[in-house]
Amino acid sequence: MSAKNGSILGDYLREIKKYALLTAEQERELGLRIRARADAERRLAEGEIDVQEYDRIQHAAAEARDQMAQANLRLVISVAKNFRNRGLPLEDLVNEGNVGLMNAIDRFDPDMGSRFSTYAGYWIDQAIRRAVQMSQQMIHIPSYLMEQIGRMKLAMKDLEAALGQSPSINEVARHMSITPRKAKVIMQAIKACTTRRQASTSADGDNVLNEALEDTKTPPPHEQVFSQSDAELVSKLLGRITEREAIILKLRYGLSERKGKRMTLKEIGTHVGLTRERVRQIEREAKEKLEEYIKQNM
Repeated sequence: MSAKNGSILGDYLREIKKYALLTAEQERELGLRIRARADAERRLAEGEIDVQEYDRIQHAAAEARDQMAQANLRLVISVAKNFRNRGLPLEDLVNEGNVGLMNAIDRFDPDMGSRFSTYAGYWIDQAIRRAVQMSQQMIHIPSYLMEQIGRMKLAMKDLEAALGQSPSINEVARHMSITPRKAKVIMQAIKACTTRRQASTSADGDNVLNEALEDTKTPPPHEQVFSQSDAELVSKLLGRITEREAIILKLRYGLSERKGKRMTLKEIGTHVGLTRERVRQIEREAKEKLEEYIKQNM
């Protein structure tokens, strides 16, 4: 990071410390004002409110949106720090995280019963994660091949469920009604997409550089997002997956005990009697289920 960029980021960090954090009641009040904007156009069209009231609602929503964003800029910093040394400077990570924060503000339902940080943490993490993945994608994959990659991933998942083990390339080819040669080409494309990302992580999928540069003063994002006050929401989410998937996620992210140790894939495998690779697959499938549920219901 250049001295100029470092100075700009330092000024930004000092600036956002001026904004006070919100209480649960303040978050709810701001959230209701923001959501009122979405219904204002309908109410105006149906004659329930006049133009003056419509403008007042829009102005109040804009102010509430700004206040909600300012109060949660430090959450973005906390999540962004978890992606250091992944190819993007911290200021870029923060910018991407802020995009996720604004998306969360516009989608947040104050009647959901959880703190905003729990909800926003997901959207901030996803926005930063997508930016990092795009920056690491060094090989251009044609659109037609990307479609084949998606089909193959689904086929491999179906076959693994049916066979109880990872399928061979010939089994995948038969399932997709393509030649083994074409299946190998698609498989090579899949490996090309993931090789660079795997190179920056340890065998258990844990980022080595992040661990070496761990910030001991700032609570890890997973501890901040899954706070004690949001235990009910966490339980609700884990209830959307199987018991085995829930156990693996709890062990993987230290959720069984609020400040419990996060176990590696190998440790979890030993604990539940599965291979490390199988634990990795179950973790990935469980996360996909939770992400899909959040997108549809929150």
